[in-house]
Amino acid sequence: MGRRLARQHLLDLAADPVATASRLGGVHAQVASGAALIVGVRTTGLRATDLDDALWHHRTLVKTWGMRGTLHLFPAAELPTWVAAFRQRQWPRFTPGWEKYHGVTADDLRRITDAVGQVLPGRVLTREELAAEVAAVLGAPELAERIRSGWGVMLKPAAAGGLLCFGPDRERNVTFTDPRSWLPDVRWDEIDPDAAMRETVCRFLGTYGPAGHEDFGRWWGTDTASARRIFAAHSDAMVQVDVDGRKAWLPAESADTSMDEARGVLLLPGFDPYVVAPISARAYSIPDGYVDRVSRTAGWISPVLVVDGVVRGTWTHELAGGRLAIEVAPFSRITNAVKTTAEECAQRYGTLLDAKVVMTWT
Repeated sequence: MGRRLARQHLLDLAADPVATASRLGGVHAQVASGAALIVGVRTTGLRATDLDDALWHHRTLVKTWGMRGTLHLFPAAELPTWVAAFRQRQWPRFTPGWEKYHGVTADDLRRITDAVGQVLPGRVLTREELAAEVAAVLGAPELAERIRSGWGVMLKPAAAGGLLCFGPDRERNVTFTDPRSWLPDVRWDEIDPDAAMRETVCRFLGTYGPAGHEDFGRWWGTDTASARRIFAAHSDAMVQVDVDGRKAWLPAESADTSMDEARGVLLLPGFDPYVVAPISARAYSIPDGYVDRVSRTAGWISPVLVVDGVVRGTWTHELAGGRLAIEVAPFSRITNAVKTTAEECAQRYGTLLDAKVVMTWT
């Protein structure tokens, strides 16, 4: 646990949001406010506007669908490597049930993806505009409604192929653009997919390890058999370690494979990477009987109180009128020293959100 805390910039803060996103292998951004907190707790002196500046002004970060088909923020310079790795992931898995549920065939989705690549270069379009243009190119107006789906199912293959990323919101509408024109300073050299996957595995193990292939599969968004094959293909890039009698792996390049003890108190936001991966770590980082309070229905990951690497409670927050109300619900009695340190941690969120922190314990 101590190694993961250190590798995830929770003990040694990153200099800027791009460095944080690089170390984490992308920042989970299904909830935009959550992404800001994930980066803020790991980055020195982050201001509330810094993420928007990096995304829409400096364009050093890019927003797109990544692992598990969920929204992530990636360093713009690394996007070509991620795209090359995504090419080895079959998504979605076409079945009769999938086609019936979504109302499209595998061929329809391929045609939509190709059309996105035709209409987006050099442009920034809302979902409605993109759906209309793609449907017109295909001569299939019935597909426009499918493309307008708020979940973006029809657009995720285009994102995985490097044909689409998010642009800045236009009023209340999301927009999409072509990453090659949106990111003019990024080099889109041809990258070997196997080499990209090897780098992805090593980066996962470096940040989230020790971990096994099942952990990687859950994080990457693939089945166990595929994850096992990926690990087997790149086994020479790994070194095996023992974690409480369980076999796990780290990158072979790791100079130190010792398992440091975790120390310290942290308030981590929802969907925090420390809780998300590896899934096997929950056996020793979340006390028995409390997993459901951390990993809730519909894949929702609660904000957590972490003491010496172990989740000891959850918390919620409400921001209104310049006041940040934080309520912590410990799983069991905790010491006054832990409370004091946690309240100091909460001030970091107050600084980030420019709000006065008011903290209560239940």
